[in-house]
Amino acid sequence: MELSLSIASFPLDAETAGEMEQLIDGEPKECRMLLQNELWQKPFAKGFAVLAYTDSGELVAYAAAADMVGLHHYEWSAFVSPDYRRLGLATALADGVAHSLKQRGAESELAAFTEDAASDSWLESLGYHCSFQELQFEAQPLSAYPLAETVDIQPFEEEDLDDLANLLRAAFDESALPVLEHNLEDPERHVYLMRQQGKLVATATLSSEDGALWVTALAVSPDSQRLGHGQAFLKWARHLAHQKNLSRVLVEVETENVAWPVYEKAGFVRVSTISYWQPQEA
Repeated sequence: MELSLSIASFPLDAETAGEMEQLIDGEPKECRMLLQNELWQKPFAKGFAVLAYTDSGELVAYAAAADMVGLHHYEWSAFVSPDYRRLGLATALADGVAHSLKQRGAESELAAFTEDAASDSWLESLGYHCSFQELQFEAQPLSAYPLAETVDIQPFEEEDLDDLANLLRAAFDESALPVLEHNLEDPERHVYLMRQQGKLVATATLSSEDGALWVTALAVSPDSQRLGHGQAFLKWARHLAHQKNLSRVLVEVETENVAWPVYEKAGFVRVSTISYWQPQEA
């Protein structure tokens, strides 16, 4: 049996995207998320797929890579049909990803896979090392959650930019600002601000994918931490998911982030660990 590889740029045509969806039908939700399925057909998405076909035209494996924040930093993952594993297809896909990343002038890459001994061993054999891990948490929507009378959460407005940038610098560093710029430009990401008695105390970015509400870029001003603002923001997001008829709320937190217990206090439970890998030379 002969197999051939091809590379297709985002946005993918409906037929290709449909074949890719069919191949992972029934796989865990984390698989779809890691393969960036929500971006395949988005007109603004920057990325590509490496596709493996049999000589009869059947799609049996693919990798998908996306420039997540528009800064030439790509994340990718791969899936091979169980019937075609142990044939070296995964390595061929990784080679295709590396070739396309070089052509596109990528400045860095992260291979993202659910923590698994077989995947870990394969990536190590390719010369990758685990750079960091993130815990994925999930919570059910809340039918009701009243904020304290002194607290208000509203969508970002242009006049909020300076205050928001200052909060992110204080909570993280200057590297958070390009991510903020991307989140503000992406029409499917919505930045929200929490104020207490008019003072900006926290922010988060929300987006909807596959019936879930994602909470990202959650930050609490350093001088307002340990006051319950992060927990309140998360519970408010769970209520927003209920209002939008979404089925769950998802967040990812680096394992080294000492604040991750806040998510458990807000009603989230850990569902998986995602490992992010970089080439050794990186």
